[in-house]
Amino acid sequence: MLGLLKENVDANASSDSRVEKLVWGATNPLKALGLKSHPDLVMASDVVYGNDPAKWTNLVQTMRDLAGPNTLVLIANVQRYPIHHPLAETKFYTEATAEYFVRSELPVTALHSDFQRTGAGNCVIHIFRASGDKKRKSSSSRDNAEEKKPKKEKKEEKEKKEKKEKKVKKEKKEKKKEKKSRKD
Repeated sequence: MLGLLKENVDANASSDSRVEKLVWGATNPLKALGLKSHPDLVMASDVVYGNDPAKWTNLVQTMRDLAGPNTLVLIANVQRYPIHHPLAETKFYTEATAEYFVRSELPVTALHSDFQRTGAGNCVIHIFRASGDKKRKSSSSRDNAEEKKPKKEKKEEKEKKEKKEKKVKKEKKEKKKEKKSRKD
């Protein structure tokens, strides 16, 4: 896995980028990675499984150790279960990291069109920044307003957004079929 990732970085990233193996919970991960300061970017993919917070302690600690005030942490994950399913990874993103990080999700519309779907099986990219304090103050007023919204209102907005995205995707599909049938 690391070999393939290294090839990808060599082909697509700047010359000062690198790929390193890091075990969660390692003592002083900055030193283990040969870093003298916090990195600008930490990326991980498919590193969260299940819904047991005890399993995530080392991952959250490693994220905390690596993240400085300007570090952006991106975690891509396949949503294996619906959000409220007992085995869903949702708790990691909404609870286990909440005390130390401000989190948002990359809009599904920002993904490649092949991956613009919602629900189980979709790709979700979570964006984290160290909060600096337990109140998780956000830098923008829009984020602060989002944090103050009741859960029900947030859920309704998310469902509305997902419904709209499904409709747009369906319309695109229908247009493709229509174009194809015209060609035939």
